[in-house]
Amino acid sequence: MLCLTTARAQYDLYVELVSAGTLEEVVADISEDAKYGTTSMKVIGPVNGADMMFIRDMCGVTGFAQPTAGKLKVLDMEDTYIVDSEEPYINLYGVDHTSKFGHFGTCFLYNCRNLEQLTLPSTLVAIDSLALASCSNLQYIEIPHTVTSIGYGAFVGCDNVTYLTIPDGVWEIGTGAFQQMQHLKELTLGDAVEAIDNSLFLGDDSLEVINLGKSFHTFNPIVFYTANALRELFVGIENPWYSSEDGILFSNTCDSLVTFPPALNLTDYIIPDGVRRIAQSAFCNARYLQSVSMPISMEVIDSMAFFNCKAMVGIALNEGLDSIAFGAFGLSPGEEGALTELHIPASVTHIEGGAFFCNASLVALDVDEDNTSYMSDEYGQLFNKECTALCHLPCLADELILPETVVEIGPYACAGAMAMPEMYVPDQVRTIGDGAFAFAAGMQALTLGKGVEKVGDMVIDYCEALEHLYLFAEDIADEQLQPFSFLDESGAVMEQCVLHVMPGKAAGYMLKKGFYSEEYELFFFADLVEMDNPDRVTAPDVHTEGVTTWYDTAGRRLRQPTRGVMVERVGGKSLKRFFK
Repeated sequence: MLCLTTARAQYDLYVELVSAGTLEEVVADISEDAKYGTTSMKVIGPVNGADMMFIRDMCGVTGFAQPTAGKLKVLDMEDTYIVDSEEPYINLYGVDHTSKFGHFGTCFLYNCRNLEQLTLPSTLVAIDSLALASCSNLQYIEIPHTVTSIGYGAFVGCDNVTYLTIPDGVWEIGTGAFQQMQHLKELTLGDAVEAIDNSLFLGDDSLEVINLGKSFHTFNPIVFYTANALRELFVGIENPWYSSEDGILFSNTCDSLVTFPPALNLTDYIIPDGVRRIAQSAFCNARYLQSVSMPISMEVIDSMAFFNCKAMVGIALNEGLDSIAFGAFGLSPGEEGALTELHIPASVTHIEGGAFFCNASLVALDVDEDNTSYMSDEYGQLFNKECTALCHLPCLADELILPETVVEIGPYACAGAMAMPEMYVPDQVRTIGDGAFAFAAGMQALTLGKGVEKVGDMVIDYCEALEHLYLFAEDIADEQLQPFSFLDESGAVMEQCVLHVMPGKAAGYMLKKGFYSEEYELFFFADLVEMDNPDRVTAPDVHTEGVTTWYDTAGRRLRQPTRGVMVERVGGKSLKRFFK
């Protein structure tokens, strides 16, 4: 009797229920003020959805966000058990929800911002979707070991929880279950968790440590590099897929570096011997990393491997490296980095288009002269060894200077170009790769010469300053165009850019694949006009009068014509742009 009295004394209200659905009645019988005057309560016995809606009212909220006078801050439900009920307790997006045995149901305590302490029922088997979402003052959550599943958004917005452990029995975790837990510092996933969703803890800007269990094996790299404060990843020694060392995640055989936490406070890192691959997004957003040394064993740098490593000053690519994938040394458009030059070893045989995506700081690529697949020139441009394809143009290049042998602008080759308001692609070029000029923020006019006969997808995507596109090809066959060749997802091109085509060709382009979407009945340009002087760019006029002066595209006067794009002014009157 003494123990029971002591337990009762810990709470303002101590309620024992005989049957579910009677909590409101029992509380009313205790006192008129109990409903809105109670700050701490222990409930024993069976409860259902109706009881939980009454508890929400006591916590200060009804409906989804309508405040009440409730003051409940401490709730102990350890000795309750959820029972089935046929009566719906809430309708969410047109769906009725009823309580189920052992389930802490959908929206049970949603938006109970007054709640600071909660003890969950010891018999729970599931915590359903949004069950505790937006309990922003809840300080601690202990999940019973009986729980096997956690629904989507179950704890989203539980801002004051700092540590969370998922029991070993939980095998299913829904989308965004721990999103926007602003003060969550450490998360431990139990041994039954096999996979985690991309958005599991998106927006958890304080999450520093993640402990992974022995069954964990499936994830998308984005799940880790969006956790901005993450500095350590640990995995159980019994895990057959992964291992960890100094907070860095490796494959179990240590031949692949999987994740270097973005907030790991290392400025210089030597990748261990035996590592053959840097996995997708492995170093993405590593904010402190300034230099990396690779072992002779390294063979592959996967996509986005060093993406947004803005503090990176130097990286030594090893002899023996074979492949560099998309975005490996890229930056988000508009971001600034510290890496200004990069030496490509002779061993590299494959550099995927966009490997240096939008990296405006990287002004010089230097390819080893013994490399049999690639070459670079004095302008820092990257070509294939035959010099038939441009693979990369430095973003700060002020003109496009192509050898006469180049017939292809490769995928994302000019992505992120910033310093060329007017870009001219000469007549010799036949192929334009996917995203070739995407994110060229400084480009106001683009001219594609007469030779263009094949165009990839979204070649001018996010060219938000583009106002004119001159197309000198007589025609491009539909089978050589992609459905969205000239689509710009930002919408800027559609709002402001005029497409200029050869005389008599406007009608053909108005409904042409790649320029127009039949599916969406949408033309991708603001206007379409036919050129009145179709030779003014690619073929210079012959002038017999006046003084001729030459300028580069930035307006600087030249002593004599040079290779590439120039502006010819004759007699101070006519302005002609052409290639030499």
